[in-house]
Amino acid sequence: MFSVGFSVGEASHFPKARNMAYCTRDDDTGELMIVVAPKLLLGDTPRVEGVLRHEFGHALLFFWGHLDHGERDADNVAEQVFGDPIFYDRETVQTLRDGLRPRPAYLGT
Repeated sequence: MFSVGFSVGEASHFPKARNMAYCTRDDDTGELMIVVAPKLLLGDTPRVEGVLRHEFGHALLFFWGHLDHGERDADNVAEQVFGDPIFYDRETVQTLRDGLRPRPAYLGT
């Protein structure tokens, strides 16, 4: 059975202006979690929906055992599940973990 939790993280875990969310597995329970920055919840609806769909794509890939996948893979899965492409504006860039470089803001090219 597939399930994924949702949590609003500490603002200090998202130090860069464009860090919005990440998907992870809880070390204690093994549950997949989507953690979002508090600032994401202040964003406009298309941005929030796009970021959440993208992270849901990561969660599905992790669930299916694809631990080594890329950002575009998560977008492709989310687009197949929800039926709509995800478009990013230049303010929406995500990283997987602290210290990693952000990915391109728009992945449609």
